[in-house]
Amino acid sequence: MTTPVSVDELQRAWAAVVAGDFRSAGTSRRRSPAHPWSPDEPCIVVAGAAGRVGATTVALGLATASGRTTRVVECGPMHTSGLAAASTAELGITASGWRQGSRGRVFIDRTTSTFQSVDEVPAPELSDCELTVLDLNWDLALIDAAACWMTPLLRSAPMIIVSVATVPGLRALENALHVTGRATTAICVLLGPPTKKWPKSLRNAPPPAVRAADVAERLFTVPLDASLGLSGLNPDPLPTPLLAACQTIFDRVIEDTKGTENHVSI
Repeated sequence: MTTPVSVDELQRAWAAVVAGDFRSAGTSRRRSPAHPWSPDEPCIVVAGAAGRVGATTVALGLATASGRTTRVVECGPMHTSGLAAASTAELGITASGWRQGSRGRVFIDRTTSTFQSVDEVPAPELSDCELTVLDLNWDLALIDAAACWMTPLLRSAPMIIVSVATVPGLRALENALHVTGRATTAICVLLGPPTKKWPKSLRNAPPPAVRAADVAERLFTVPLDASLGLSGLNPDPLPTPLLAACQTIFDRVIEDTKGTENHVSI
């Protein structure tokens, strides 16, 4: 008799095929990262449930709201960068190919290549910053099935998954929670109005994992900003309402990591 498989299993299987991994004879094989990355400072992972949902804005907002010397590492190919114009000063390119910039106490590392695979992205330089925020900027299923330095972080680091407050955005968030296996641990962020201002059609739309995150107070909203929507991230200060929302999210990360090896200190 054929054993039914879930949509989640099918998505993971396809991602494994794309990444060159596979399941055989009833056993699973995961490759270890060829070049693991172990930063000295705490690391927070920010990922978009889909493309262009505001994950980079949230990553920069968290770094700024943290109030400490922080770097944002944007991991996607250079042509997808949302931080190309965000620095107030450019600091040059490292030996491993990271372009570095700064804006106050926030440092920005972004790639300088158009990668064809997530495995091609070099590990970030070691840093003396107090905190690193990783903006993954890749398909989460590909990272999960890969053997790159990002893969272990996807599974174990404090994680924030970002989407938009629309019905398709909620579906994408649900899918991302299952693809990463972080349905009960990831913090969910939706760009849009507070949940109490959602129309009835949207209030009734959250799928089970998103609804559970809301009940567990792991679902947050970040207000949309018209100027950022028009011009993108630039050297100007981030809007105050956005920073206030990111501060609340950062406080929750601190609370969630207390007593763990990934503890983010106040």
